[in-house]
Amino acid sequence: MKHNKGILFSIVNVFAIVILPVLLVLSILLTIVTTPAFYAYVLKHTDFIDIFVKAKNLEITQSIQDEIDKKVGLASYALTYQAIQKQYEEAIKAYEIINKTKEYEKLQKQYEEIKSLHYNDVKAAFPNEEAFKQNKIAEMEKLQKQIETIETYRKEHKEDIKAAQIKLEELEDRFNEAQELYNEKQEEANEIIQKHRSTFAAQLNDDLETLKPVLTTIINEKFIDQKLLPLFEKYTTFFTSYDTIKSEYILELTNSSNPLYPQKVTQILLPDITISLWINDNGQQKHLISDILVEEIKNTQNLKNRVFFITVFKFADTAIGEWLANSYVKKAGLWYSNGTFYKHNIILTGNTAELIIPLIQFLSYSSYIVYGTFICVIAYLIFIIFASAERVKKILWLKRLFIYPSIVIVSIALITLCTPLVLIQPSENISILLVQLLRQVTCNALLGLMAPAIGLFLVLFLCGLLFRKKYISMQQQQ
Repeated sequence: MKHNKGILFSIVNVFAIVILPVLLVLSILLTIVTTPAFYAYVLKHTDFIDIFVKAKNLEITQSIQDEIDKKVGLASYALTYQAIQKQYEEAIKAYEIINKTKEYEKLQKQYEEIKSLHYNDVKAAFPNEEAFKQNKIAEMEKLQKQIETIETYRKEHKEDIKAAQIKLEELEDRFNEAQELYNEKQEEANEIIQKHRSTFAAQLNDDLETLKPVLTTIINEKFIDQKLLPLFEKYTTFFTSYDTIKSEYILELTNSSNPLYPQKVTQILLPDITISLWINDNGQQKHLISDILVEEIKNTQNLKNRVFFITVFKFADTAIGEWLANSYVKKAGLWYSNGTFYKHNIILTGNTAELIIPLIQFLSYSSYIVYGTFICVIAYLIFIIFASAERVKKILWLKRLFIYPSIVIVSIALITLCTPLVLIQPSENISILLVQLLRQVTCNALLGLMAPAIGLFLVLFLCGLLFRKKYISMQQQQ
């Protein structure tokens, strides 16, 4: 009987190690994705202005590089210059070796230093002045012989040294010509760089960087918190209310275009999208762009194109502004009118609807998974407390439960956080701006999803270390 209880105790703990961490992670993820604040968090931590500025800077840099390559060909001149420079440096080394330049200069320097040396400078090293003079003469004679040896060597190898010198002089002339040409090309490239930096687009980019704090505050506080968060609440409520919406928003229709083979068609009517740019500011209705943003631009210092920004944004609530906005947002099926973006009659049909319905059902009943996880955790704690197993075994299994799944889950989470940087890469079909945007949005979403799980399992890991320490202590006592 005792043996059977031991087996049951082990089975329950193995089950807990496998199932409980998965349930905890799933509960955390489901709680987060059904919370409107999560989507606001992702957008708030996506630095749209910084992404735009960096992407445009990269585009400007690429344009500069393309024009330099096309008109100047600096890269090829740089390669030629570097190749000649390398040959010239090698010729200098070869000449200095065959001419023994460094050895000769070193000996001459030592000779002059000893020649100019006086007894008063080093009298502590010699017993008297006569000894100093004798040593000085001996050292000078020794150095003079070494110098004469090199001079004799140079006379004997006069032809070889002359040939090396001629080659060096030829390469020096080529190097000077290449250097002069390369410097000219660099000046041409610098002119192109300055031309691009002084363009209107580059100045606008600089102004956007200056306006970044103002724009970020307006986007986060006025737009996301006041306008997008209610939309997120509407959609999360819709996607977690299957029993409420199924009769009114999920339609089962019949396609009778072919009477012999009628087909069932599923449709989902999604909530309307309405995003107004009119903000209640201290009891007054103000347009987010033409009023609030323009006021902030007027108060921002060091703008190169203040008048341009004010003029452009003032048109946001006019017919011209509506026409420009619609030319962009209509690609996403949206419409802009009277300071409001909207999209009505959003219908999903066919395979898309068939895929979305199970998702709505799953999210709608996800709260049962959260409650079930809580019940499982409580049940396991009760089991581990009141089980008849030895205390040391309980500590052992708690150590395993807290340490090993935590290591696995935290490792997977950290690897997952790095995946956008690896998987989302620029290509011919994806612009730099879109790549930067996708990377940051994905990273923020993953961080928002993973951070609570990482935090929880790091705490559990630390608890596991405490149980490990306790287990080792109990083993030693036994």
